[in-house]
Amino acid sequence: MTAGFQAFTDTGIVQIDGQTPNYQMTAQMRRATVVTSVPTVFNNVGTQFYVNLQSTTFTFNAAYPLFAFTADGGVMVTPYKFTRSGNTFTVQFVAAAATTINLFIFDQVPTSANRFGLQVFDANGVLIADAANPFARIIDVRSGQVISGTGFDGTGTSMPGPGTQSVNYGRNVAVAGAYAGHLLNSDGSGGAWMTAWGVSGATVTWEWHAYYNDGGGHYIGFREASAWNFMVMDMTGII
Repeated sequence: MTAGFQAFTDTGIVQIDGQTPNYQMTAQMRRATVVTSVPTVFNNVGTQFYVNLQSTTFTFNAAYPLFAFTADGGVMVTPYKFTRSGNTFTVQFVAAAATTINLFIFDQVPTSANRFGLQVFDANGVLIADAANPFARIIDVRSGQVISGTGFDGTGTSMPGPGTQSVNYGRNVAVAGAYAGHLLNSDGSGGAWMTAWGVSGATVTWEWHAYYNDGGGHYIGFREASAWNFMVMDMTGII
């Protein structure tokens, strides 16, 4: 960009370019988990299977949301199900233990009645940044795959261990844009393995988590289903 207002972060990255709408925090929500019968998969004759897990669901309105999350006590959680109806979004989380999940909604900010702070508008008069709302600041992006390769794995590959990883970012953070690797069984016992994330202050921990282990010792499914990715969001001034 060579025209219009520009604002930079301390590291020299453009935060506002005067023309592109910014993602800023528009809502913050907290909900405790409770034991819920969570639908997992259908088998080949159409039978729906369920597993009882700690779970909670958020519903919110937004235009083009990006959400970030943490869970109290660093408990491992997974974004499990997403639905949208117009501008109404619903996200369900499952958790490894009872906890309270914190959800932070980032969106394009609406015009507000704030009488303070910097506001930036594009050439058409559309508000694209408002200093009264915290900006989304992504500081890391991670991805991986529990079972490498592509295609169906029916050869009896041993079920991977948790493979726990952890990174300290030196500031309060949250997980955003998370997509979980998953293996959900339909053999009548409802085995459920998924990527799960735990956040404790500046530290993000993630692993291949056995939410419900039916005793099966092998990975049988599509290798691609074990792929995961997520972003880390700087929550300085928010948390």
